[in-house]
Amino acid sequence: VGCDDDYTPSVSLEKAFSDRYPNATHIEWERERGHRVADFHLDGMECEAWYTANGKWVMTLFDIKYSDLPAAVRTAFETEYGVQTPVDDVERLERKAGDTIYFIEATVVVNGFLTDLYLDYAPDGTLLRTAVDVEDYDGIYYYLP
Repeated sequence: VGCDDDYTPSVSLEKAFSDRYPNATHIEWERERGHRVADFHLDGMECEAWYTANGKWVMTLFDIKYSDLPAAVRTAFETEYGVQTPVDDVERLERKAGDTIYFIEATVVVNGFLTDLYLDYAPDGTLLRTAVDVEDYDGIYYYLP
């Protein structure tokens, strides 16, 4: 949902992408929210690179392992939710602005019901945003320029 349609990138956009990610495989392009998005694999990770309509890189989202989170982010999460809290998904967002954001999707019990919890962290463990049980939540949109 939110995907406008498949997209065939310009030669210059393909070059900008291949210069940034020369080892990318399984590349598929689409338009989403006014941007050009390359879904691809890199070193066994699923990734999304976002570009403006005129081909400028905006940000890249990487699926990562929980163990690849910075220690400060793991500590902040485990202090608040415990080490036994099931983590469903972890991602790292690198933005043109030079900052990095880490996303954790976990399952917690709220009022006796299993609930999806979405947490956005700065590399130092600062909690940036929280969302609870939001259908089709995708925190990346909050960080689009």
